[in-house]
Amino acid sequence: MFTVTPLPAKRRVHVEFFGNYDHDPDAFHAALKHAVAEVQAKDRAFDILCDFTRASVMPQDHAASGEAAIAWCSANGLRKSANVIASVTQRMQVRRVAAGNPSMGFFADTAEAEEWLAA
Repeated sequence: MFTVTPLPAKRRVHVEFFGNYDHDPDAFHAALKHAVAEVQAKDRAFDILCDFTRASVMPQDHAASGEAAIAWCSANGLRKSANVIASVTQRMQVRRVAAGNPSMGFFADTAEAEEWLAA
């Protein structure tokens, strides 16, 4: 499951994954694109805070969906993406999906991620 919440005052999209990765990737991409459209300013820049702390380990078949989301965001104004991840396994998975994208940051808690996004 997932939630995607636009935060226009912060020019940020808050994404939370929880439980198993049993969501429809197309529905996630549509929700993400809609939220990004709501938060982008004239320069198109936006940030994302992704919270994976309540999600299980990502199955391999969802990795391509994550890669596509990162590529779309990067091509459409992504400034920074802070990823809050509790487990070492998840951190390794998300880093692999991010494939060294310089806009990605990885954090153990939301406060640290928020501070990085504000900088």
